Amino acid sequence: MATANPFDVLPPNLFNPFGTQGTTLQRHYMAILLRLYGLAEFNRFGLTREAAIGEIVDYLRSVDAENEVAAEMIERDDDAESGSITGQLTEQDYASYLLRRLAETGWIEREQHADYSETIILPDYAFTLLEALRSIQEQKPREFTGQLYTAHQLVIANKNKDFSPALAITQTYENVRQVVRGLSELNHNIRRYIERATRGRSPAELLQLQFDDYAQTLGHAYHALKTSDHVSRYRRDIIARLRVWERNADWLTGTAAELAAQGRHTPAQAEQEIHGYIRFIIDQLEGLDPLIEEIDRRHAQYLRTSLRQIRYQLVSVDGSFKDRLVSLARQLAALQADGAIELPAETPGLQWQPVRAPDAHSFFTPPQRRAPFTTEVVVAPTLTPGEFAELRSATLQDVTQALTPDKINRYVLSFFNGHRAIPVGDLPPELLADLQRLTTILAYSHHPEVKYGVETMAGEPLEIGPYLVAPFQLERIA
Repeated sequence: MATANPFDVLPPNLFNPFGTQGTTLQRHYMAILLRLYGLAEFNRFGLTREAAIGEIVDYLRSVDAENEVAAEMIERDDDAESGSITGQLTEQDYASYLLRRLAETGWIEREQHADYSETIILPDYAFTLLEALRSIQEQKPREFTGQLYTAHQLVIANKNKDFSPALAITQTYENVRQVVRGLSELNHNIRRYIERATRGRSPAELLQLQFDDYAQTLGHAYHALKTSDHVSRYRRDIIARLRVWERNADWLTGTAAELAAQGRHTPAQAEQEIHGYIRFIIDQLEGLDPLIEEIDRRHAQYLRTSLRQIRYQLVSVDGSFKDRLVSLARQLAALQADGAIELPAETPGLQWQPVRAPDAHSFFTPPQRRAPFTTEVVVAPTLTPGEFAELRSATLQDVTQALTPDKINRYVLSFFNGHRAIPVGDLPPELLADLQRLTTILAYSHHPEVKYGVETMAGEPLEIGPYLVAPFQLERIA
């Protein structure tokens, strides 16, 4: 069996934004795609359109690329599509144009919901290509996908005298990161398989998709997720051991010294990085249940939809009528070829169908004018624990999309201006007034993907807004 060509699967216009003809925004498209991929990589519910537009606007501001986008829009005669009436284009217009171009070429897909909100989805090939492009950008050695079993063995099997805690924690972080990324990619693309099953295929094609294509692309991954790689088999042991390590000061000191010996960090920075790894692993493993439930729901939806489509195709009135006409024509042709001038005696006779008389519901009814809308007093109900948990989850999702580690990291690094450390008193006044952003900066200082840390200082507490805060400084990590 011949190996399929990758270009038979990819959209034909996928690489048009990076061509040398018709566009001057190749590097900007690539940078925007990598930013969107950074947002979608661990996002469990898909990106909202507002979050994607905000990320593109933030990039255009950082590189001052509005004029280049405007020039391409004029060249493509896209002013009318942008919705501008006065001719004065805004940053949101430029971002919307770039988002449309990415959707037209197949890098992203736009999913509209019943409430007219829009979710940005990255197809499976975009996940694969952008991961490779990001690896090229970061110049990291190739990382092989691990499993939860490997992470479990790294954390639990530490009886060997040659056991390296620094190696165990870093490799466990990489394994868990790959597992969560794989589950997010799986969840993003189940919807695409559902659409493929309902795209007007014949029963034979639908059956092939159900039992062949589906089993190869999704079945093995889902089966492993529910059996050998099930999270519940390893999660409790991993989290319990990591929490014991996190509370062990001697273990943290020794592991930080071992990690610092590799020459990348000082012992204090290495200890912060280890804290970040541990919190990342625990948070990701504890937060996998909603993602797995969503994968289960979409998996069941896929099976129901595809089987329903097969049943409809097999027993639909239109399809059965066409098949009967073809069969009848072939039988009549065979009788005519045999010289028969009358129908056989066993031929069924004509059947009269009952005729229904029209009633009051058989005619067109003009639309009725609706009564004027009157608002009612909004009464805040008492929330149940389940409702409170749902609101908390939705709020955390909005906050993490608006204040990502990458965005906070770039915001903080813009303050250093060549300095190694910045005391809290030298931070901009607008940042000190924004307590939400300031606390987010402090919280992300332990994140493994940021390039700064927080170090406490001696001295009197500082007054920041209505609070007294112990003095600290932001330190840049090389």
